[in-house]
Amino acid sequence: MDKEEILEKSRIENQNKDVANIEISKSGIRAGWIVTVCLAALVAVLDRALFGRPAYEILFTTTAGLAVVFFCKYAKLKKLHELIVAICYSIGSLVFLISWIMQIMNR
Repeated sequence: MDKEEILEKSRIENQNKDVANIEISKSGIRAGWIVTVCLAALVAVLDRALFGRPAYEILFTTTAGLAVVFFCKYAKLKKLHELIVAICYSIGSLVFLISWIMQIMNR
């Protein structure tokens, strides 16, 4: 098999997508998600410190997003650890959602 045949086979396997671009995109998305989660946690802490109320809405959306990430990882990898983490984030998300609804109702 010569170089051209190998390249053609690779193009067919990757459906004409540039693997390097895909990896760069994944890396960027991962970094953006980490920054988003960290900033949301910081806002939640500051909201509690400055205004005396927990920011359940931020905690709800963040944990819901993390649950989706781990359910997607479980769907691809089929690792029990990913499922357990996804379930834990889902439970946390549900708790924060209920807390947020209760907070709204008490205003």
